[in-house]
Amino acid sequence: MTNQQLRPNEALIVRLATGLVFGLAIAWLIKSFDALEGRSIPLWAQVLTSTLMLGAFILWAGAGAMKRLSLAIWSVIALGLIALIAWNRVAHANEGGYNPFFFNLSFLIYPFLFITHELVSSADQSGTPIAPYGLYFDEAWKRGVQLALSVIFTALFWGILWLGAVLLGYIGFSWFKDLLSNEYFSWPISGLAIAASVNLGDVQTKLMHNFRALVLGVLSWLLPVITVIGLLFAVSLCFSGLEPLWKTKAATASLLTACVALVLLINAAYQQGDAERPVHIVLRWSARLACGLLAIFAGLAAYSLYLRIAQYGLTPERVMALVGVVIALLYGLGYAVAAALPRGRWLNPLEPVNIALAFVMAAICFVVLTPIADPYRLSAQSQAERVNSGAVIPEKFDWRVLRFETGSYGLDELKRLSKSGKTDTIRKAAVTALAVTNEDRYLITPYQPPQNRVKPDARRLKVVAPEKALLPTSFLQQDYPDEGYTPQCLTNTDRVCTVVLLDLNGDAKPEIIMRDSNALYIYAEGEKGWEMQGSPLYNSGHEEDFNAGRVTAAKPKWDDLMIGKERLRLRD
Repeated sequence: MTNQQLRPNEALIVRLATGLVFGLAIAWLIKSFDALEGRSIPLWAQVLTSTLMLGAFILWAGAGAMKRLSLAIWSVIALGLIALIAWNRVAHANEGGYNPFFFNLSFLIYPFLFITHELVSSADQSGTPIAPYGLYFDEAWKRGVQLALSVIFTALFWGILWLGAVLLGYIGFSWFKDLLSNEYFSWPISGLAIAASVNLGDVQTKLMHNFRALVLGVLSWLLPVITVIGLLFAVSLCFSGLEPLWKTKAATASLLTACVALVLLINAAYQQGDAERPVHIVLRWSARLACGLLAIFAGLAAYSLYLRIAQYGLTPERVMALVGVVIALLYGLGYAVAAALPRGRWLNPLEPVNIALAFVMAAICFVVLTPIADPYRLSAQSQAERVNSGAVIPEKFDWRVLRFETGSYGLDELKRLSKSGKTDTIRKAAVTALAVTNEDRYLITPYQPPQNRVKPDARRLKVVAPEKALLPTSFLQQDYPDEGYTPQCLTNTDRVCTVVLLDLNGDAKPEIIMRDSNALYIYAEGEKGWEMQGSPLYNSGHEEDFNAGRVTAAKPKWDDLMIGKERLRLRD
Protein backbone atom coordinates (compact mmCIF):
# COMPACT_ATOMS: atom_id res chain seq x y z
CA MET A 1 0.00 0.00 0.00
CA THR A 2 1.55 3.33 -1.09
CA ASN A 3 1.36 5.96 1.59
CA GLN A 4 -0.44 8.56 -0.49
CA GLN A 5 -3.52 10.59 0.27
CA LEU A 6 -6.83 9.15 -0.87
CA ARG A 7 -8.38 10.69 -3.95
CA PRO A 8 -11.76 12.45 -3.38
CA ASN A 9 -13.77 9.56 -4.87
CA GLU A 10 -11.80 7.02 -2.80
CA ALA A 11 -12.37 9.03 0.38
CA LEU A 12 -16.11 9.06 -0.35
CA ILE A 13 -16.13 5.28 -0.86
CA VAL A 14 -14.25 4.70 2.42
CA ARG A 15 -16.66 6.94 4.30
CA LEU A 16 -19.80 5.40 2.82
CA ALA A 17 -18.49 1.88 3.37
CA THR A 18 -17.66 2.71 6.98
CA GLY A 19 -21.15 4.10 7.56
CA LEU A 20 -22.81 1.07 5.98
CA VAL A 21 -20.67 -1.68 7.55
CA PHE A 22 -20.46 -0.12 11.02
CA GLY A 23 -24.18 0.68 10.90
CA LEU A 24 -25.12 -2.90 10.07
CA ALA A 25 -22.84 -4.23 12.81
CA ILE A 26 -24.33 -1.87 15.42
CA ALA A 27 -27.85 -2.82 14.31
CA TRP A 28 -27.03 -6.51 14.73
CA LEU A 29 -25.61 -5.91 18.20
CA ILE A 30 -28.61 -3.89 19.35
CA LYS A 31 -31.04 -6.51 18.02
CA SER A 32 -29.07 -9.15 19.91
CA PHE A 33 -29.50 -7.07 23.10
CA ASP A 34 -33.27 -7.25 22.70
CA ALA A 35 -33.09 -11.04 22.53
CA LEU A 36 -31.45 -11.21 25.97
CA GLU A 37 -34.85 -10.49 27.61
CA GLY A 38 -33.58 -8.76 30.74
CA ARG A 39 -30.30 -10.66 31.09
CA SER A 40 -27.09 -8.67 31.37
CA ILE A 41 -25.36 -7.66 28.15
CA PRO A 42 -22.04 -9.48 27.65
CA LEU A 43 -18.94 -7.40 28.30
CA TRP A 44 -17.55 -7.94 24.78
CA ALA A 45 -20.83 -6.79 23.20
CA GLN A 46 -20.91 -3.57 25.23
CA VAL A 47 -17.30 -2.78 24.37
CA LEU A 48 -17.76 -3.57 20.67
CA THR A 49 -20.89 -1.43 20.38
CA SER A 50 -19.21 1.60 21.92
CA THR A 51 -16.08 1.09 19.83
CA LEU A 52 -18.01 0.96 16.55
CA MET A 53 -20.17 3.96 17.40
CA LEU A 54 -17.24 6.25 18.06
CA GLY A 55 -14.61 4.58 15.89
CA ALA A 56 -16.54 5.42 12.72
CA PHE A 57 -15.79 9.12 13.23
CA ILE A 58 -12.05 8.46 13.08
CA LEU A 59 -12.38 6.91 9.63
CA TRP A 60 -14.82 9.58 8.44
CA ALA A 61 -12.56 12.43 9.57
CA GLY A 62 -9.26 10.88 8.48
CA ALA A 63 -10.27 9.67 5.01
CA GLY A 64 -10.11 13.15 3.49
CA ALA A 65 -6.92 14.31 5.20
CA MET A 66 -4.53 11.47 6.06
CA LYS A 67 -2.41 9.25 3.85
CA ARG A 68 -3.56 5.67 3.23
CA LEU A 69 -1.09 3.75 5.37
CA SER A 70 -1.14 6.38 8.11
CA LEU A 71 -4.94 6.26 8.19
CA ALA A 72 -4.96 2.47 8.42
CA ILE A 73 -2.45 2.40 11.30
CA TRP A 74 -4.09 5.27 13.17
CA SER A 75 -7.57 3.74 12.77
CA VAL A 76 -6.41 0.47 14.33
CA ILE A 77 -4.75 2.34 17.21
CA ALA A 78 -7.79 4.58 17.75
CA LEU A 79 -10.21 1.65 17.74
CA GLY A 80 -7.97 -0.10 20.26
CA LEU A 81 -7.93 3.00 22.51
CA ILE A 82 -11.72 3.32 22.33
CA ALA A 83 -12.10 -0.38 23.16
CA LEU A 84 -9.74 -0.01 26.15
CA ILE A 85 -11.66 3.00 27.47
CA ALA A 86 -15.01 1.29 26.92
CA TRP A 87 -13.78 -1.86 28.67
CA ASN A 88 -12.50 0.13 31.64
CA ARG A 89 -15.81 1.90 32.10
CA VAL A 90 -18.00 -1.19 31.59
CA ALA A 91 -15.84 -3.49 33.72
CA HIS A 92 -15.63 -1.10 36.69
CA ALA A 93 -18.89 0.87 36.51
CA ASN A 94 -21.91 0.32 38.70
CA GLU A 95 -24.51 -2.26 37.83
CA GLY A 96 -26.80 -1.07 35.07
CA GLY A 97 -24.45 1.79 34.23
CA TYR A 98 -23.83 0.77 30.61
CA ASN A 99 -24.24 3.53 28.05
CA PRO A 100 -22.77 3.13 24.55
CA PHE A 101 -22.50 6.89 24.03
CA PHE A 102 -19.90 7.49 26.80
CA PHE A 103 -22.06 9.77 28.93
CA ASN A 104 -21.23 10.75 32.51
CA LEU A 105 -17.67 10.04 33.60
CA SER A 106 -16.50 8.87 30.16
CA PHE A 107 -17.44 11.99 28.23
CA LEU A 108 -13.76 13.01 28.18
CA ILE A 109 -13.31 10.47 25.40
CA TYR A 110 -14.76 13.04 22.99
CA PRO A 111 -12.14 15.78 23.56
CA PHE A 112 -9.47 13.08 23.87
CA LEU A 113 -10.21 11.59 20.45
CA PHE A 114 -10.75 14.98 18.82
CA ILE A 115 -7.44 16.36 20.09
CA THR A 116 -5.38 13.22 19.41
CA HIS A 117 -6.87 12.82 15.94
CA GLU A 118 -6.00 16.41 15.01
CA LEU A 119 -2.48 16.01 16.39
CA VAL A 120 -1.95 12.79 14.40
CA SER A 121 -3.68 14.03 11.25
CA SER A 122 -1.80 17.35 11.18
CA ALA A 123 1.53 15.62 11.82
CA ASP A 124 0.81 13.20 8.96
CA GLN A 125 -0.02 16.03 6.57
CA SER A 126 3.05 18.09 7.49
CA GLY A 127 5.41 15.12 7.62
CA THR A 128 6.81 16.25 10.99
CA PRO A 129 5.99 15.15 14.58
CA ILE A 130 4.98 18.72 15.45
CA ALA A 131 3.04 20.44 12.68
CA PRO A 132 3.00 24.22 12.10
CA TYR A 133 0.46 26.10 14.21
CA GLY A 134 -1.45 27.29 11.15
CA LEU A 135 -2.13 23.69 10.10
CA TYR A 136 -3.35 22.74 13.57
CA PHE A 137 -5.62 25.76 13.61
CA ASP A 138 -7.08 25.14 10.15
CA GLU A 139 -7.64 21.42 10.71
CA ALA A 140 -9.12 21.70 14.21
CA TRP A 141 -11.61 24.45 13.35
CA LYS A 142 -12.47 22.81 10.04
CA ARG A 143 -13.14 19.49 11.77
CA GLY A 144 -15.21 21.16 14.48
CA VAL A 145 -17.37 23.02 11.95
CA GLN A 146 -17.59 19.88 9.80
CA LEU A 147 -18.82 17.85 12.76
CA ALA A 148 -21.42 20.46 13.70
CA LEU A 149 -22.72 20.65 10.12
CA SER A 150 -22.85 16.85 9.93
CA VAL A 151 -25.01 16.67 13.05
CA ILE A 152 -27.34 19.36 11.66
CA PHE A 153 -27.53 17.64 8.26
CA THR A 154 -28.29 14.24 9.79
CA ALA A 155 -30.95 15.72 12.09
CA LEU A 156 -32.63 17.45 9.12
CA PHE A 157 -32.34 14.26 7.07
CA TRP A 158 -34.16 12.27 9.72
CA GLY A 159 -36.69 15.05 10.17
CA ILE A 160 -37.59 14.80 6.49
CA LEU A 161 -37.82 11.00 6.66
CA TRP A 162 -40.20 11.14 9.62
CA LEU A 163 -42.24 13.86 7.93
CA GLY A 164 -42.66 11.51 4.98
CA ALA A 165 -43.66 8.68 7.33
CA VAL A 166 -46.30 10.89 8.98
CA LEU A 167 -47.73 12.00 5.63
CA LEU A 168 -47.93 8.40 4.38
CA GLY A 169 -49.57 7.44 7.66
CA TYR A 170 -52.35 9.95 7.01
CA ILE A 171 -53.41 7.98 3.93
CA GLY A 172 -53.16 4.59 5.60
CA PHE A 173 -49.61 3.50 4.73
CA SER A 174 -47.49 2.58 7.78
CA TRP A 175 -44.76 0.57 6.06
CA PHE A 176 -42.40 3.57 5.86
CA LYS A 177 -42.74 4.29 9.60
CA ASP A 178 -42.06 0.63 10.35
CA LEU A 179 -39.01 0.79 8.10
CA LEU A 180 -37.60 3.82 9.92
CA SER A 181 -38.05 2.00 13.24
CA ASN A 182 -36.10 -1.04 12.03
CA GLU A 183 -32.51 -1.07 13.33
CA TYR A 184 -31.21 -2.69 10.15
CA PHE A 185 -32.42 0.38 8.24
CA SER A 186 -32.01 3.22 10.75
CA TRP A 187 -28.38 2.61 11.76
CA PRO A 188 -26.92 2.05 8.26
CA ILE A 189 -28.87 4.97 6.78
CA SER A 190 -27.65 7.22 9.59
CA GLY A 191 -24.08 6.12 8.92
CA LEU A 192 -24.48 6.87 5.21
CA ALA A 193 -25.99 10.29 5.96
CA ILE A 194 -23.15 11.32 8.28
CA ALA A 195 -20.55 9.98 5.83
CA ALA A 196 -22.06 11.96 2.96
CA SER A 197 -22.26 15.17 5.01
CA VAL A 198 -18.64 14.84 6.19
CA ASN A 199 -17.49 14.30 2.61
CA LEU A 200 -19.50 17.32 1.47
CA GLY A 201 -17.53 19.42 3.95
CA ASP A 202 -14.28 18.28 2.32
CA VAL A 203 -15.52 18.88 -1.22
CA GLN A 204 -17.10 22.28 -0.59
CA THR A 205 -13.94 23.93 0.72
CA LYS A 206 -15.08 27.48 -0.05
CA LEU A 207 -18.35 26.93 1.79
CA MET A 208 -16.53 25.52 4.83
CA HIS A 209 -14.01 28.38 4.84
CA ASN A 210 -16.71 31.04 4.67
CA PHE A 211 -18.81 29.36 7.35
CA ARG A 212 -15.77 29.01 9.60
CA ALA A 213 -14.88 32.67 9.06
CA LEU A 214 -18.44 33.66 10.00
CA VAL A 215 -18.36 31.55 13.18
CA LEU A 216 -14.97 32.92 14.23
CA GLY A 217 -16.04 36.48 13.47
CA VAL A 218 -19.15 36.21 15.61
CA LEU A 219 -17.31 34.51 18.47
CA SER A 220 -14.43 37.00 18.41
CA TRP A 221 -16.74 39.95 19.01
CA LEU A 222 -18.27 38.19 21.99
CA LEU A 223 -14.84 38.41 23.65
CA PRO A 224 -15.15 42.11 24.66
CA VAL A 225 -18.57 41.34 26.18
CA ILE A 226 -17.37 38.48 28.38
CA THR A 227 -14.23 40.47 29.25
CA VAL A 228 -16.26 43.41 30.58
CA ILE A 229 -18.53 41.06 32.52
CA GLY A 230 -15.52 39.20 33.90
CA LEU A 231 -13.86 42.43 35.01
CA LEU A 232 -17.04 43.58 36.77
CA PHE A 233 -17.24 40.22 38.52
CA ALA A 234 -13.57 40.27 39.59
CA VAL A 235 -13.77 43.85 40.88
CA SER A 236 -17.03 43.13 42.71
CA LEU A 237 -15.40 40.21 44.53
CA CYS A 238 -12.90 42.66 46.01
CA PHE A 239 -15.79 44.36 47.85
CA SER A 240 -18.14 41.42 48.54
CA GLY A 241 -15.52 38.81 49.42
CA LEU A 242 -15.74 35.16 48.41
CA GLU A 243 -18.53 34.12 50.79
CA PRO A 244 -21.42 34.99 48.38
CA LEU A 245 -19.67 32.96 45.68
CA TRP A 246 -19.33 29.92 47.96
CA LYS A 247 -23.00 30.18 48.93
CA THR A 248 -24.06 29.46 45.35
CA LYS A 249 -22.94 25.81 45.87
CA ALA A 250 -21.84 25.83 42.20
CA ALA A 251 -18.77 28.05 42.27
CA THR A 252 -16.36 25.54 40.74
CA ALA A 253 -18.68 24.57 37.88
CA SER A 254 -19.54 28.20 37.09
CA LEU A 255 -15.91 29.33 37.13
CA LEU A 256 -14.78 26.42 34.95
CA THR A 257 -17.54 27.21 32.46
CA ALA A 258 -16.27 30.78 32.33
CA CYS A 259 -12.72 29.47 31.73
CA VAL A 260 -13.89 27.33 28.79
CA ALA A 261 -15.71 30.31 27.30
CA LEU A 262 -12.65 32.55 27.70
CA VAL A 263 -10.29 30.05 26.03
CA LEU A 264 -12.70 29.57 23.13
CA LEU A 265 -13.26 33.30 22.56
CA ILE A 266 -9.59 34.24 22.97
CA ASN A 267 -8.65 31.76 20.26
CA ALA A 268 -11.52 32.92 18.06
CA ALA A 269 -10.17 36.46 18.29
CA TYR A 270 -6.51 35.47 17.87
CA GLN A 271 -7.00 32.84 15.10
CA GLN A 272 -3.54 32.86 13.47
CA GLY A 273 -2.43 36.23 14.78
CA ASP A 274 -2.22 39.59 13.09
CA ALA A 275 0.09 38.25 10.37
CA GLU A 276 -2.96 36.72 8.64
CA ARG A 277 -5.33 39.70 8.95
CA PRO A 278 -5.52 43.01 10.84
CA VAL A 279 -6.94 42.68 14.34
CA HIS A 280 -9.06 45.47 15.81
CA ILE A 281 -7.54 47.21 18.82
CA VAL A 282 -10.65 46.38 20.89
CA LEU A 283 -10.04 42.67 20.31
CA ARG A 284 -6.35 43.07 21.09
CA TRP A 285 -6.94 44.61 24.50
CA SER A 286 -9.88 42.36 25.25
CA ALA A 287 -7.76 39.28 24.57
CA ARG A 288 -4.93 40.48 26.84
CA LEU A 289 -7.33 41.27 29.66
CA ALA A 290 -9.18 37.99 29.12
CA CYS A 291 -5.90 36.09 29.53
CA GLY A 292 -5.51 37.64 32.98
CA LEU A 293 -9.14 36.91 33.86
CA LEU A 294 -8.63 33.30 32.83
CA ALA A 295 -5.82 32.93 35.36
CA ILE A 296 -7.96 34.57 38.10
CA PHE A 297 -11.00 32.39 37.41
CA ALA A 298 -8.88 29.23 37.26
CA GLY A 299 -7.29 30.11 40.59
CA LEU A 300 -10.68 30.72 42.22
CA ALA A 301 -12.02 27.43 40.83
CA ALA A 302 -8.98 25.61 42.19
CA TYR A 303 -9.43 27.15 45.66
CA SER A 304 -13.16 26.34 45.67
CA LEU A 305 -12.54 22.72 44.74
CA TYR A 306 -9.68 22.43 47.25
CA LEU A 307 -12.01 23.48 50.07
CA ARG A 308 -14.59 20.91 49.02
CA ILE A 309 -12.13 18.03 48.66
CA ALA A 310 -10.36 18.88 51.93
CA GLN A 311 -13.71 18.74 53.72
CA TYR A 312 -15.41 15.77 52.04
CA GLY A 313 -12.73 13.89 50.08
CA LEU A 314 -12.83 12.80 46.46
CA THR A 315 -15.89 11.60 44.57
CA PRO A 316 -16.00 10.69 40.86
CA GLU A 317 -17.56 14.07 40.08
CA ARG A 318 -14.88 15.92 42.05
CA VAL A 319 -12.14 14.02 40.23
CA MET A 320 -13.65 15.21 36.94
CA ALA A 321 -13.81 18.74 38.33
CA LEU A 322 -10.17 18.38 39.39
CA VAL A 323 -9.26 17.50 35.80
CA GLY A 324 -11.00 20.65 34.63
CA VAL A 325 -9.26 22.74 37.28
CA VAL A 326 -5.79 21.42 36.38
CA ILE A 327 -6.35 22.13 32.69
CA ALA A 328 -7.79 25.57 33.47
CA LEU A 329 -4.78 26.42 35.64
CA LEU A 330 -2.38 25.39 32.86
CA TYR A 331 -4.26 27.51 30.34
CA GLY A 332 -4.49 30.40 32.79
CA LEU A 333 -0.77 30.33 33.51
CA GLY A 334 0.23 29.90 29.87
CA TYR A 335 -2.11 32.58 28.56
CA ALA A 336 -1.18 35.05 31.31
CA VAL A 337 2.51 34.66 30.44
CA ALA A 338 1.72 35.03 26.73
CA ALA A 339 -0.19 38.24 27.39
CA ALA A 340 2.54 39.65 29.66
CA LEU A 341 5.43 39.12 27.25
CA PRO A 342 6.19 42.49 25.64
CA ARG A 343 8.16 41.31 22.64
CA GLY A 344 7.06 39.72 19.39
CA ARG A 345 3.78 39.88 17.51
CA TRP A 346 0.47 40.30 19.32
CA LEU A 347 -0.07 37.27 21.61
CA ASN A 348 2.27 35.23 19.42
CA PRO A 349 3.30 33.02 22.41
CA LEU A 350 -0.23 31.60 22.39
CA GLU A 351 0.78 29.35 19.51
CA PRO A 352 3.40 27.20 21.31
CA VAL A 353 1.24 27.28 24.46
CA ASN A 354 -1.77 25.89 22.54
CA ILE A 355 0.29 23.16 20.90
CA ALA A 356 1.94 22.09 24.17
CA LEU A 357 -1.38 22.10 26.06
CA ALA A 358 -3.01 19.99 23.35
CA PHE A 359 -0.52 17.20 24.07
CA VAL A 360 -0.94 17.70 27.84
CA MET A 361 -4.75 17.59 27.59
CA ALA A 362 -4.63 14.40 25.53
CA ALA A 363 -2.36 12.78 28.14
CA ILE A 364 -4.56 13.89 31.06
CA CYS A 365 -7.73 12.64 29.38
CA PHE A 366 -6.08 9.30 28.62
CA VAL A 367 -4.98 8.59 32.19
CA VAL A 368 -8.41 9.58 33.56
CA LEU A 369 -10.23 7.37 31.04
CA THR A 370 -8.08 4.33 31.85
CA PRO A 371 -7.28 2.51 35.12
CA ILE A 372 -4.23 4.74 35.63
CA ALA A 373 -6.30 7.54 37.21
CA ASP A 374 -9.84 6.22 36.99
CA PRO A 375 -12.19 8.58 38.94
CA TYR A 376 -13.85 5.55 40.52
CA ARG A 377 -10.53 4.18 41.79
CA LEU A 378 -9.21 7.51 43.11
CA SER A 379 -12.52 8.28 44.80
CA ALA A 380 -12.81 4.85 46.41
CA GLN A 381 -9.29 5.08 47.81
CA SER A 382 -9.87 8.63 49.08
CA GLN A 383 -13.15 7.81 50.82
CA ALA A 384 -11.85 4.58 52.34
CA GLU A 385 -8.79 6.38 53.67
CA ARG A 386 -10.95 9.12 55.24
CA VAL A 387 -12.98 6.69 57.32
CA ASN A 388 -10.13 4.30 58.09
CA SER A 389 -7.77 7.07 59.20
CA GLY A 390 -10.33 8.58 61.55
CA ALA A 391 -10.77 11.79 59.56
CA VAL A 392 -14.50 11.05 59.71
CA ILE A 393 -16.21 8.74 62.18
CA PRO A 394 -18.10 5.73 60.74
CA GLU A 395 -21.46 7.09 61.98
CA LYS A 396 -21.00 10.26 59.89
CA PHE A 397 -19.47 8.58 56.84
CA ASP A 398 -21.51 8.25 53.65
CA TRP A 399 -21.13 4.51 53.02
CA ARG A 400 -23.34 4.77 49.93
CA VAL A 401 -20.48 6.40 48.03
CA LEU A 402 -18.32 3.29 48.39
CA ARG A 403 -21.17 0.86 47.86
CA PHE A 404 -22.87 2.38 44.84
CA GLU A 405 -21.06 5.45 43.48
CA THR A 406 -17.46 4.30 42.95
CA GLY A 407 -18.00 1.15 40.87
CA SER A 408 -16.16 -2.08 41.52
CA TYR A 409 -13.31 -0.18 43.18
CA GLY A 410 -15.67 0.93 45.93
CA LEU A 411 -16.82 -2.65 46.47
CA ASP A 412 -13.20 -3.76 46.72
CA GLU A 413 -12.49 -1.08 49.33
CA LEU A 414 -15.58 -2.12 51.31
CA LYS A 415 -14.42 -5.75 51.30
CA ARG A 416 -10.99 -4.65 52.47
CA LEU A 417 -12.46 -2.49 55.26
CA SER A 418 -14.77 -5.31 56.35
CA LYS A 419 -11.71 -7.49 57.01
CA SER A 420 -8.92 -5.09 57.89
CA GLY A 421 -10.59 -1.88 59.06
CA LYS A 422 -8.81 -0.23 61.97
CA THR A 423 -11.74 -0.53 64.37
CA ASP A 424 -14.50 -3.02 64.95
CA THR A 425 -17.08 -0.28 64.21
CA ILE A 426 -15.57 0.30 60.75
CA ARG A 427 -15.52 -3.41 59.98
CA LYS A 428 -19.16 -3.87 61.02
CA ALA A 429 -20.32 -0.80 59.07
CA ALA A 430 -18.53 -2.06 55.93
CA VAL A 431 -20.18 -5.48 56.26
CA THR A 432 -23.58 -3.77 56.62
CA ALA A 433 -22.98 -1.61 53.55
CA LEU A 434 -21.96 -4.65 51.47
CA ALA A 435 -25.22 -6.38 52.35
CA VAL A 436 -27.39 -3.57 50.94
CA THR A 437 -28.86 -4.43 47.53
CA ASN A 438 -29.24 -2.02 44.64
CA GLU A 439 -32.99 -1.86 45.25
CA ASP A 440 -32.40 -0.71 48.84
CA ARG A 441 -29.50 1.62 48.10
CA TYR A 442 -31.29 4.72 49.37
CA LEU A 443 -31.81 3.13 52.75
CA ILE A 444 -28.22 4.11 53.41
CA THR A 445 -28.86 7.77 54.12
CA PRO A 446 -25.86 10.06 53.83
CA TYR A 447 -24.84 11.98 56.92
CA GLN A 448 -26.25 15.49 56.97
CA PRO A 449 -24.14 18.00 58.88
CA PRO A 450 -25.96 20.23 61.39
CA GLN A 451 -27.72 23.03 59.58
CA ASN A 452 -26.72 26.61 60.40
CA ARG A 453 -29.63 28.60 61.79
CA VAL A 454 -30.04 32.34 62.21
CA LYS A 455 -32.34 34.65 64.16
CA PRO A 456 -33.90 37.75 62.58
CA ASP A 457 -32.61 41.17 63.54
CA ALA A 458 -35.47 43.69 63.81
CA ARG A 459 -33.08 46.48 62.77
CA ARG A 460 -32.76 44.89 59.33
CA LEU A 461 -36.52 44.42 58.84
CA LYS A 462 -38.37 47.66 57.99
CA VAL A 463 -42.17 47.36 58.33
CA VAL A 464 -43.83 49.67 55.77
CA ALA A 465 -47.46 48.61 56.30
CA PRO A 466 -49.58 48.85 58.33
CA GLU A 467 -48.20 52.14 59.60
CA LYS A 468 -46.36 51.86 62.96
CA ALA A 469 -46.92 48.07 63.03
CA LEU A 470 -44.35 45.85 64.73
CA LEU A 471 -43.13 42.41 63.79
CA PRO A 472 -44.56 39.60 65.93
CA THR A 473 -42.31 38.73 68.86
CA SER A 474 -42.65 35.02 68.04
CA PHE A 475 -41.17 35.65 64.58
CA LEU A 476 -38.16 37.48 65.97
CA GLN A 477 -37.48 34.85 68.66
CA GLN A 478 -37.50 31.91 66.23
CA ASP A 479 -34.39 30.80 64.34
CA TYR A 480 -34.44 29.93 60.64
CA PRO A 481 -32.29 27.66 58.41
CA ASP A 482 -29.43 29.39 56.64
CA GLU A 483 -30.11 28.01 53.15
CA GLY A 484 -29.92 29.27 49.59
CA TYR A 485 -33.58 30.37 49.55
CA THR A 486 -33.46 32.20 52.92
CA PRO A 487 -33.79 36.01 52.59
CA GLN A 488 -30.34 37.53 52.80
CA CYS A 489 -31.48 40.15 55.30
CA LEU A 490 -31.74 37.30 57.81
CA THR A 491 -28.17 36.16 57.21
CA ASN A 492 -26.32 39.25 55.92
CA THR A 493 -25.69 42.12 58.32
CA ASP A 494 -25.53 44.62 55.43
CA ARG A 495 -28.91 43.78 53.89
CA VAL A 496 -32.25 45.41 54.85
CA CYS A 497 -35.66 44.00 53.83
CA THR A 498 -38.96 45.84 53.65
CA VAL A 499 -41.91 44.05 55.27
CA VAL A 500 -45.69 44.18 54.92
CA LEU A 501 -47.98 42.54 57.52
CA LEU A 502 -51.15 41.31 55.82
CA ASP A 503 -53.71 38.58 56.41
CA LEU A 504 -53.65 36.47 53.27
CA ASN A 505 -55.50 33.32 54.36
CA GLY A 506 -58.41 34.76 56.33
CA ASP A 507 -57.36 33.45 59.74
CA ALA A 508 -57.44 36.94 61.31
CA LYS A 509 -53.67 36.79 61.88
CA PRO A 510 -51.27 38.72 59.65
CA GLU A 511 -48.73 36.93 57.48
CA ILE A 512 -45.27 38.42 56.87
CA ILE A 513 -44.49 39.47 53.30
CA MET A 514 -40.79 40.22 53.04
CA ARG A 515 -39.07 41.87 50.07
CA ASP A 516 -35.38 41.09 49.62
CA SER A 517 -33.95 42.75 46.52
CA ASN A 518 -36.17 41.47 43.67
CA ALA A 519 -37.73 38.55 45.54
CA LEU A 520 -40.73 38.18 47.84
CA TYR A 521 -40.93 35.73 50.73
CA ILE A 522 -44.14 34.93 52.60
CA TYR A 523 -44.06 33.57 56.16
CA ALA A 524 -47.09 32.25 58.05
CA GLU A 525 -47.40 31.07 61.66
CA GLY A 526 -48.56 27.51 62.22
CA GLU A 527 -48.32 24.74 64.79
CA LYS A 528 -44.55 24.41 64.17
CA GLY A 529 -43.91 28.14 64.32
CA TRP A 530 -43.25 30.50 61.44
CA GLU A 531 -42.58 28.78 58.11
CA MET A 532 -41.96 30.08 54.62
CA GLN A 533 -45.01 29.51 52.43
CA GLY A 534 -43.53 30.46 49.08
CA SER A 535 -41.90 33.10 46.94
CA PRO A 536 -44.37 34.56 44.39
CA LEU A 537 -43.32 36.16 41.12
CA TYR A 538 -42.16 39.72 41.59
CA ASN A 539 -40.41 42.32 39.44
CA SER A 540 -38.66 45.63 40.03
CA GLY A 541 -41.71 47.54 38.77
CA HIS A 542 -43.47 46.69 42.02
CA GLU A 543 -40.73 48.15 44.21
CA GLU A 544 -42.12 51.69 44.60
CA ASP A 545 -45.63 50.52 45.54
CA PHE A 546 -44.31 47.89 47.95
CA ASN A 547 -41.99 50.29 49.75
CA ALA A 548 -44.89 52.73 50.08
CA GLY A 549 -47.04 50.02 51.69
CA ARG A 550 -49.56 49.91 48.85
CA VAL A 551 -50.14 46.16 49.27
CA THR A 552 -53.56 44.59 49.77
CA ALA A 553 -55.09 41.12 49.64
CA ALA A 554 -57.29 40.30 46.64
CA LYS A 555 -59.80 37.50 46.33
CA PRO A 556 -59.34 35.23 43.27
CA LYS A 557 -61.74 35.86 40.39
CA TRP A 558 -62.56 32.17 40.29
CA ASP A 559 -62.95 29.68 43.11
CA ASP A 560 -60.95 26.49 42.96
CA LEU A 561 -62.67 23.41 41.57
CA MET A 562 -62.88 20.35 43.87
CA ILE A 563 -63.16 16.91 42.27
CA GLY A 564 -63.42 14.45 45.10
CA LYS A 565 -60.53 15.40 47.40
CA GLU A 566 -58.41 16.94 44.64
CA ARG A 567 -58.29 20.71 44.26
CA LEU A 568 -57.97 22.13 40.73
CA ARG A 569 -56.99 25.78 40.47
CA LEU A 570 -58.52 27.87 37.70
CA ARG A 571 -56.15 30.52 36.47
CA ASP A 572 -57.29 34.02 35.46
